[in-house]
Amino acid sequence: MAADALEFSGQSANLVMGSKNSLQQQGISGLERVRLKVAHTAGPWSGQLAYDHEAVWGAMVRDPLFPLQAAQPQPTFFDATATVRQSRSLYWQHTLYRGWIQFDNRKVRVTAGRQRIAWGSGRIWNPTDRFNPVQPTALEVDQKLGVDALNAEWRYASAGSVQVVLAPGRPAAAVSRKLALRWRDTLADTDVAVLAARIGGESVVGADLTGNWFDAGWRLEGMQAWQHGGRSYGQCVIGVDYTWMNAWLPQGLYLAVEYFYNGAAAWPVTHDRLQSRSAHLLGTMAGYDLTPLLRLDLLLINDLQQASWFASPSLTWSVVENVDLKLFSQLPGGRGAGEFGLLKALYALRIDWYF
Repeated sequence: MAADALEFSGQSANLVMGSKNSLQQQGISGLERVRLKVAHTAGPWSGQLAYDHEAVWGAMVRDPLFPLQAAQPQPTFFDATATVRQSRSLYWQHTLYRGWIQFDNRKVRVTAGRQRIAWGSGRIWNPTDRFNPVQPTALEVDQKLGVDALNAEWRYASAGSVQVVLAPGRPAAAVSRKLALRWRDTLADTDVAVLAARIGGESVVGADLTGNWFDAGWRLEGMQAWQHGGRSYGQCVIGVDYTWMNAWLPQGLYLAVEYFYNGAAAWPVTHDRLQSRSAHLLGTMAGYDLTPLLRLDLLLINDLQQASWFASPSLTWSVVENVDLKLFSQLPGGRGAGEFGLLKALYALRIDWYF
């Protein structure tokens, strides 16, 4: 963005989906979101504000469990969400998505406010991301809630930095106070990151390594946490990805495989940790550009303990420069005691307009 520039932008997301509710009744639901964003830069100072109006309608709102879900507070320090209207078939709210100010002189960058702190290199799971963990089965994996935090980073080299993040807690919303220190650099041909943190009542250490082996990329990411009283658990991801090209696949078929170990499978659910009922999951991703404007993707996750699975194929079409259309589904199956056995199949159409 040019210096001293004021920029306005936005996004309209329209999602229509069919699925069963908690009573096993089939229905159609929708989600409509308008996001307005303003950003400003003045020398080393910059700021951004993004605000959402979001409406959910149809069978999802009529589900008997929806009022309980809607009543849950947003897991952020600042309560910046309010309900505009709620009826039997409509739930409309507005919320702050991003709101931060930043000082950046190329050596030091300090950001305060609601922001996205993206840690971890895993393609499907990121156990070292204790600020904004996103489940791979989420309806909108690209929507990151953000965290209210003070984030300071010192760049001592082109690829090296030291980062400190402080995020206050809010017990009423089950938000833990977080303090984290992270170092990252490139050693030989390997990108390395090491972190130490205090997440609520947990002391955490973690590491993230990525590199190349011939034409494939590899990654190893993990963390270990200790609680008061000596209880501990670990989570880690081992993955590899590769783009396969030949005469039949001239655009290159992207393939990725990840194994996720979750030592906290039997632990209580929390907002700041990846969740799974299984300790061993295997994920596979594939993607191919059918044309420059049409892409086919597939996510497949297998529960290695309880014989359940989750598949999510999608087809994305760039209709015009600022409009994307996506057809996708979520297809779970397997034993009810498994990771995905209790999930419901979902079929959806999403249209995004950027302005």
